[in-house]
This record gives sequence, C-alpha cells and structure tokens, in this order.
Amino acid sequence: MKTEYIPRATAEHFADAYAGNKKGFSAREISEYFLGYSNLVKHVDFYGVNPTRHDLFLDSLYSLEPKQQYYALNDLTFFEYQSKYAYPDVHAREILRDDLHTFISPNPIGLRISRLRETAYRTDWIEAARRIATDPPGAITASRTMLETVLKTVLAERRSADDSAGDLGRLIKQVEKELGIIPGDRAAEHQVITGIASAINGLSALSNDAGDRHGTVGGRSIDDPTLAELCVNMCGAIGVLFVELHLMTEIKTD
Repeated sequence: MKTEYIPRATAEHFADAYAGNKKGFSAREISEYFLGYSNLVKHVDFYGVNPTRHDLFLDSLYSLEPKQQYYALNDLTFFEYQSKYAYPDVHAREILRDDLHTFISPNPIGLRISRLRETAYRTDWIEAARRIATDPPGAITASRTMLETVLKTVLAERRSADDSAGDLGRLIKQVEKELGIIPGDRAAEHQVITGIASAINGLSALSNDAGDRHGTVGGRSIDDPTLAELCVNMCGAIGVLFVELHLMTEIKTD
C-alpha cells in the first residue's frame, strides 16, 4: 500500500459525507469509530474546546497511519454503522470508495477489486501493485498470494475444503469444479479454461523463481518490472473473473 497519507481532498470528501451538516456521526461516534483503528486517536472528551464534527473527523483520521486510514475509510464505504444523522447511501459510498482507490491503486483492475468487500485480497492487490517498481520479485509473490486468497475464499464461501496442498494449479481446478465449469464439447469454453489453467501454472513457476531470484529463459532477469506488472495484472484479472463467476453461480445445498 502507498505510504503516503490520504490526500486532503479525499479526506474532506469523507468528512463532508460522514460529519457534515446533519450528516453521519455525532462527535462521540466519530471518536469511538476511529479509536477502533488506533489508540492514538484522541477521544472528543480530551479536547479543551470542542471541535466541529468535521474537524474532529479529519483530526482523528490523520492520527492514523496510512494503512489504518485506508482500512477506516474503506470500511465506512462498505458497512452502514449506527449514526446520529443520515448515513450516506450506497451510491454515495461507491463514489467515495472510487475516490479513495483512485489514489491508492489507479489501475482499472485495482479499482474493480476495490469493490469486493473482503479486505484480505484487496490489500494483497495493493501490496502487489506497490512493489512492481521497487521489488518486482516481491510483486510476483504478492500477486500469487492474492490469487490464492481469492480462490480459497471462494471455496470457503461455498463450504468446500481446500485440498490443493499449496499447488496453485490444483487449487484452480478445484474451484472450477466447485463452480460447475465443465467445458464439455464447446471448443471456445475449453480454450478459455485451458488458457486460465496455463496462466496459473506459469504464474506459480514465476513466483517460485522470484523467491530464489532466478533468471528466466534467455537470461531475462526476474527483477524486470515489466514482467512483474504482467504477472500482477494477470493475477488480478483472473481473481476478478473467479469472484464474479462465484457471485453469479448458485451455491448448491444438500
């Protein structure tokens, strides 16, 4: 994740929505919300002169470290917390989320993943994307972690145990089976599924190479950011595909 603090303009948008005139939280609710992310946040009772709710929201937000800021704001866009005043509706929260993620991960895949509620693979994506320029091998490893998390989450939500034993190719086949993806005799479907499986196996091999700092075929270094970016984007695209297939496919019940 970026190490910079949330831009002031983005923070102001959130403060207007959650602590504006007859909007969002009371002063006490603001303090208690942000204290859930860090004990460095000052409770409203500790201020000598009571700040406006807008100022209190901003002061509390900037008491957090960048990663905590991300969690706090992102969670506000997904969950509807108890509030004294009117809470932003779903559409307003989606706009705020896009504003937040345009700063953190402007890549379209990153924005698509940002719409998924589960925090784990959203933050894995951000970590992978952040490492592309400075630590390409780490970016490849992080993207593989993200993809594993996506696939295992799909299995967990469908009440199916992971029996891949750490084999990424086996894991994707298990998820395909769970989703009822059977190519049959339709050539186009079969080609897509085969391509996905090949991409997964290739990413797995690259991840192993990255961990050992090996070279690639033809002597091209695994430290190449271009190669890392390809792997990160491929993992992101495949992850989004399987999440959407999961959400569109009925879960069987016995």
